[in-house]
Amino acid sequence: MKELAIKELMRSKEEKRILTSKISGIEDEYYKFKNKNIPCAIVWYEDIKILVPSTHLGIEKASKSIIRGMLGAEIDFIVMELDTTSNIVIASRKDAMQLRAELELPKLKSNDTVRVRILAVGQKHILVELYGKEVIIKADDLQHTYIVNCKDLYFPGEYLKVRIKQLDIENNVFELSSKDFIENPYKNIRKYITEGGEYTGKVIAFPKANSGVIVQLDTTNITCLVRVPARFNNYPHYLNNVLIKISEIKEDKKLIYGYLMRIIS
Repeated sequence: MKELAIKELMRSKEEKRILTSKISGIEDEYYKFKNKNIPCAIVWYEDIKILVPSTHLGIEKASKSIIRGMLGAEIDFIVMELDTTSNIVIASRKDAMQLRAELELPKLKSNDTVRVRILAVGQKHILVELYGKEVIIKADDLQHTYIVNCKDLYFPGEYLKVRIKQLDIENNVFELSSKDFIENPYKNIRKYITEGGEYTGKVIAFPKANSGVIVQLDTTNITCLVRVPARFNNYPHYLNNVLIKISEIKEDKKLIYGYLMRIIS
């Protein structure tokens, strides 16, 4: 098995073949014999350890912290150096990305449906790879409903089905959306709530741009922007159970407004 893997690694180096594996660690091992220690992403090909230097990850100003955020992510790579005597294999994700982009991107067009790899996850966005191009998908394009933290829902190494909303290869513009493949709960929202109705929910966020709190309703997976009347001496805390009254429903804009009636617990 190891001999076959070595042959495939040699073919990758000689023929610029793209191989794939997951990032499983970080080391400072790159070119030690040349007195250069550079953070490397570690991937395994069968039982052979591959070093992908931060300088060849295809990420501007890549660092250990960035690599940590990519742990578990699946990446393409092309072998640059292979030394079976010292058991050192150096690979480049950057070269693989460039080749993948040259081969695959010209085939794409707007409104195409594709699967992308999740590389890293932030609080309000995820980073995916679209055939050699890294693309940020913001929370608004991931779900119809409010996302408190993308890290609770998405993980490096997973695949995601997306629609290409905008594609301009020449100007490096790529806009993707995955919420098109999720049922929009706002279409039938009045089945669950109505203006003037009172409903229980849980405080899940405190938006900076708006006064009030965001409440996740118990009856549906939508959220409501809730105003806290001045009569309340105590402001609700995170995860407080509350009773709110719906004042306005704008299903076309995916917005629900209300005001706080009572803090339950």
